[in-house]
Amino acid sequence: MSLAFVALELLDIKAGFRPDQPRGCDGRWCGEGGSLTVVRKDRTGDPRVDAQTDDILDVLKDVVESTEPGEGVLYGIQIHTKLAARLRELDLPGIGRHGVEQSFVAGDIVRHGLSGSIRTDVLLRDGRTSAAPIRAIWDIKTGEKGLSPRRIRALRAGAGVDDSVPVIEIHLLRGISVKSRISVAVRTGVVVA
Repeated sequence: MSLAFVALELLDIKAGFRPDQPRGCDGRWCGEGGSLTVVRKDRTGDPRVDAQTDDILDVLKDVVESTEPGEGVLYGIQIHTKLAARLRELDLPGIGRHGVEQSFVAGDIVRHGLSGSIRTDVLLRDGRTSAAPIRAIWDIKTGEKGLSPRRIRALRAGAGVDDSVPVIEIHLLRGISVKSRISVAVRTGVVVA
C-alpha cells in the first residue's frame, strides 16, 4: 500500500470515521448524534444509588444521541450543559434541581463557579434539602482523562463527605466506574459511544 493511502487511513481513524454513519447524497455526514450502548453493568450494592445511576445514564444517552458528535472541551461543555438542564427539568428524587452542577467549599454550598470551589456534576441526597446527607456523587467525563485519585479526594472534601460515599464516574469512552472506599477504579460498566 502506498504511503499516501496509509496516511489517509490514519487520518480517517484519527477523525473518528465510521463507515456506518449516515451520509447525504454529497457523501458528507448528515446528522444524528452519536449513540451509547452499555455493554456491562455492575452495581454498587445500594439499590437507590444504582437506580439513580440508571436514570442518569438514560438521560445521558438521550443527550448524546441529540448532540452532534464531537470531542474536546467544547463538546464536553455542550454535553454537561444539556445533561444538567435535562436533569434539573426532571427533578429526580434525591437529586432535585439543586443536586446538579453544585459548587462546594469544605462541605458548604457556595455560588456556582466560586474561585477555589469544587463542582460536582450530580449528587444524590437522602432528602430534598441541602442539609440532607449526601449518598453518592457522579462525575461525567467526555474526554481522554478519567477521575484521578486526587480529584476524587477533592470531590469528597469539597462536598464534606468521607470515603464511604461512592464517587461514580460515567465516562463516554471508558464506561462507568465506582470509586468506593479506596481510590482504585472498580469497573462497573462500559459505555461505547
